[in-house]
Amino acid sequence: MLIPRPAPRDQGLVAREDGCRIAWYRYGAGDRTVVFFPTWNFVDARVVGHQVEYLSQHCTVITYDARGSGASDRPLSGYSFQAHVGDGIAVLDELAVDHAGVVTASMGFNAAVIAQVEHPSRIDRLAAIAPYLEIAVPPDEDRQWASPEQNGGRNWFSHETWRSDWPGFARFFMQACFTEPGTGDLIDELVEIALDASPEVLITQSFEFDWDLAPSLLTKMNCPTLFIHGDSDITWPVSAVQAIADLVPDVRLEILPGAAHRPDIQAPERINEPLARFLLG
Repeated sequence: MLIPRPAPRDQGLVAREDGCRIAWYRYGAGDRTVVFFPTWNFVDARVVGHQVEYLSQHCTVITYDARGSGASDRPLSGYSFQAHVGDGIAVLDELAVDHAGVVTASMGFNAAVIAQVEHPSRIDRLAAIAPYLEIAVPPDEDRQWASPEQNGGRNWFSHETWRSDWPGFARFFMQACFTEPGTGDLIDELVEIALDASPEVLITQSFEFDWDLAPSLLTKMNCPTLFIHGDSDITWPVSAVQAIADLVPDVRLEILPGAAHRPDIQAPERINEPLARFLLG
């Protein structure tokens, strides 16, 4: 097992208004709190184990499984970004956290942006690894890695493919996210986590996401923000992250040479200390 699984000091479930129960986990101690907003429901809170292990030595850390993943409920509907925002705020309310630093990655940036703008007193710092929003990027950089032309005519992002070959999609996606040398065992571990997810959840939320909301709020963000992005990320180009950063009022963008989509998982030694300095400094 390459991703650590630290034991939480306590854990529980918070019930939302729609009946969905969100599983949360709390680690460490201290007046300062850092909460991890989940990324795509393709994985659960286990994937941030490296950061939990490191940061919980210095502060209180909270993670939770997004609805539709891990130990949280998997309702038949209710997967909008607004629903995910409500889940995060409900976890903070349940644990009596007035304000916190937030860490997120990739698609999770959408919910984090909405939460920060709609609840500015609750989120006082925001760090995002490979922040992903639906914005225009140059055609030669726009998801060519996922195109059928690049994959023998197969569309790995079709609902039909998800239903017919979920393990194949899980491996395809993880291999795209982790292109660094020597990541085979890590990919195997993440594929195993991804196989706990349901293609039906991803299909349902693909109809419910409002991709226009978070981009429209970027200029209204009002907390210090840190972006960390690998310059070898084939899934999301540096130009796109720079375009997002250009719209955020108070942001610092750090580019990691040679890193792919999730250096927080693949190379935590390059991520943990900068995160701690930003969140706790």
